[in-house]
Amino acid sequence: MKKRKVEIDIKDYPEELHRLLLAGNVYDRSNSSSARTLYCDAGYYIKIDDHGKLASEASLGAQFHARGLGVEVVHYYSCDRDYLVTRSAAGENLTHYLAHPKKVCNLLASALRKLHSQPIGAAPISPRFQRYMDSANGDFSGGCYDEGMMMRRFKVSSKEEAWHTMQENKGRFVADTLIHGDACLPNVICQDDDFSAFIDFNLSGAGDKHIDLYLAIWSLQYYLKTEAYTDYFLDQYGRDNFDLDMLNAAAAFEIFG
Repeated sequence: MKKRKVEIDIKDYPEELHRLLLAGNVYDRSNSSSARTLYCDAGYYIKIDDHGKLASEASLGAQFHARGLGVEVVHYYSCDRDYLVTRSAAGENLTHYLAHPKKVCNLLASALRKLHSQPIGAAPISPRFQRYMDSANGDFSGGCYDEGMMMRRFKVSSKEEAWHTMQENKGRFVADTLIHGDACLPNVICQDDDFSAFIDFNLSGAGDKHIDLYLAIWSLQYYLKTEAYTDYFLDQYGRDNFDLDMLNAAAAFEIFG
């Protein structure tokens, strides 16, 4: 993620954030159309969004941190807008390891195995899982058929085919696992060749692990520019731990949009 140094007017922010914002240089690290993310090189991220939109992410971030899976949530303020302050993770995200594809696969598989072995606890339903259910139980005209989410091995030739696959498999998706909901390479941080933390929990919660797995292998082919490491990644995750047909079903949900 690129960063751009910015000058801020401290009066534009809640008083509770002034100490952090004045503690170092501030950079814009936003990658969302709605939320703004600032990085203070004193070691903090500040995510800013509309009122109430970061409450669930703040709660889930604290839960992930308590399990050793995420960074510390320092503060959550909700006033005219929402402000979520977290410590920066130790290490670099997996896009920094692209010169070593098998290492990326090993680290990603290890991180997801650790996550998916956790009890759900108090986690709410993942918004991404809910989107799957809403799409399948909605109307065919609601989909947008996003070919950008397609992989060659999971061919879906049309919006109609995606819809048919969704209808056949919607009852097989079960919210029985703690998932990240956006298990792409930039959201997995590693240090010294070991998993360090997940970041960005706005789509996390109780869901089906095949959602994470499909998004992980899609992210691998997107960043590595090849699908050559898909099987290697799935081997490292463990072939006995997932259903290949369910990855085909997840592909249909993602492609339907």
